[in-house]
Amino acid sequence: MFTNWLTRFCIPAYYQLGIWRVQYLQKVCCVCYLHPVATMTGIRGSAKSPLISRTNSSSHSKLCNLQQQKGAQAERPFLSSLVCQDCHNDLDWLPPVFELPLTNIMHHSKPDVTILSIQTAAPHVNYLRTAIIDFKYKEKLNALPILMHALRQLPRPHGCHAGNSVILATPTTKQRLAARGFEPVAVLAHYLSQHWQIPLWQGVVRVDEAVSQQGLDRYQRQANISQAFELLTKPPTRRVLLFDDVVTTGATLSALALTILEAYPQTQLTAYSLSHGD
Repeated sequence: MFTNWLTRFCIPAYYQLGIWRVQYLQKVCCVCYLHPVATMTGIRGSAKSPLISRTNSSSHSKLCNLQQQKGAQAERPFLSSLVCQDCHNDLDWLPPVFELPLTNIMHHSKPDVTILSIQTAAPHVNYLRTAIIDFKYKEKLNALPILMHALRQLPRPHGCHAGNSVILATPTTKQRLAARGFEPVAVLAHYLSQHWQIPLWQGVVRVDEAVSQQGLDRYQRQANISQAFELLTKPPTRRVLLFDDVVTTGATLSALALTILEAYPQTQLTAYSLSHGD
């Protein structure tokens, strides 16, 4: 009970201090620290075309001021002012959904293969990769706004809302939590929950003593994670949105999905992550 209270209130409040510092005090991009930030309205207009040149920072600033006058301030609680247009355009956002076949190895009488669709925000490259490493392994708060920006590129799944869906963040072991002192995926899932307005569900725990997945190939990852999770309670909704920070082979999400489907095969599962790659 105390752990749940700490996760829901104290930990988010601690990280929120870093977000507020950037949101209200910092006037430049969280990536390059050189150029004015771009509003979400401007970024959504064209995710790939360079609307603003780095050599034309004056025009960039004028555009941002104009957008603020037209109501961009209403987006401030949504953390729209985090990166500049050019840094945003440095990544290929929302790559095509890839499908992961889930083979039910526990029930040999059920040969059907279920497909798990996985949507990532961007490839695991460039400043996004650096920010994930800095936050996950070093708990650097200045990386969190960049990850927040990446989270905001993930559109809420069609037809999903607080009444019919929950978000399940990939859980970690108690040993790893004690070693790190915090749970990075849970922190990111908290902000994804705010972004989508869909509640979190903590009905699965990680019980394995598996080593870190980093550096393992696909077959090693599957063997390492196959019996990693335990279902504690029935999903409160039929739709469960799985979330992890990085997807490489999909072994972790696959094991998590199968844990739920073993007990409740009618559950509708979709997976999301910040990045995909090695």
